[in-house]
Amino acid sequence: MRRPFLSFLFLIFLLLLACQISEEEKIYQTLDRRQEALQKKDLSLYLSCISRAYQDKEEDFDRLQKRIEGYFKTFDRISYSSWDRSVQIDGEMATAIQQFQLEVEKGEKKNRYSGKEALFLKKEGKQWKIIKGL
Repeated sequence: MRRPFLSFLFLIFLLLLACQISEEEKIYQTLDRRQEALQKKDLSLYLSCISRAYQDKEEDFDRLQKRIEGYFKTFDRISYSSWDRSVQIDGEMATAIQQFQLEVEKGEKKNRYSGKEALFLKKEGKQWKIIKGL
């Protein structure tokens, strides 16, 4: 009687493990949310991807917020896509490298930018947030 019960518990444990989202997948979810936020020009969604400890060159979280808010107000349309992603995780820190294309439109004028970007993330609680590299 004990044997089938232990087998059942072990099976449940394996199923729970299979349902867990990997840390790499959580990072991809953060990057996907950022992409969605840019497409929708949704500042609160965008900021949900950024750590309050964000610091890149002379820009902290508050300056980044003002810059992105300015972009969202200035441009009529923002189109952003990314692909060819790679993620390297080292404990509570991670680096994501991806190809991207950004197109902004104001009235009849369009500008397109493309290249490779490196984003640095930190695990905060159960979420990964960008701390540098925008």
